[in-house]
Amino acid sequence: MEAIREEIISGRMLPGQKLSERELCEELDVSRNTIREACRQLEAEGFIEIPPHKGPMVTIITDQDARDLYEFREALECFAVELFVDKADPETRTALFMAGEVLFAAHNSGDIREMILAKNHFYDVLYRGTGNRILAGQAKLLHGRLAGLRARSLSRGSRPDKSRDEIKEVLAAIQAGDSSGAAGLWRQHIRNAAATALGEDPIPS
Repeated sequence: MEAIREEIISGRMLPGQKLSERELCEELDVSRNTIREACRQLEAEGFIEIPPHKGPMVTIITDQDARDLYEFREALECFAVELFVDKADPETRTALFMAGEVLFAAHNSGDIREMILAKNHFYDVLYRGTGNRILAGQAKLLHGRLAGLRARSLSRGSRPDKSRDEIKEVLAAIQAGDSSGAAGLWRQHIRNAAATALGEDPIPS
């Protein structure tokens, strides 16, 4: 199950893509029963859909789904940023800034998949620094649902450059110990990403 989830989170499996039980069995060297149980769990988590009389497919997110997800993301991640500023130890702070440098290099490369992988690592460090395992668990599920939307946002126009600059501002606020300022900048970052993914005008700060 974890292998399939990671394929979706990384963007290697795209929204609407059908999952072949036979191919998954061969690729993962497991039984059909194991694949079916994994699919039922992933359906419960929202990663895939299993329409009646059809095989499983990666969940397609509607515009309203996207708005709901970004709204939840805003609340979750802004809280995480505040906790990180207040709780992260020096080693984890250094790790976040290093992850940021990797992320910026990925953004400069223009490779969407590389950007998504770098973002996933950045978030792993961010949530580790909160010291809240429940928050980190919820974030992992959320980011899986957002994988396709993130790819859509980053593939549009100058969004990768703007995203990079926004995250740099957030890191500067974190370095300054400004938890509310960092959370406010992160809120605008998420709203800009949502507007880009949905093809809407950015929400004013």
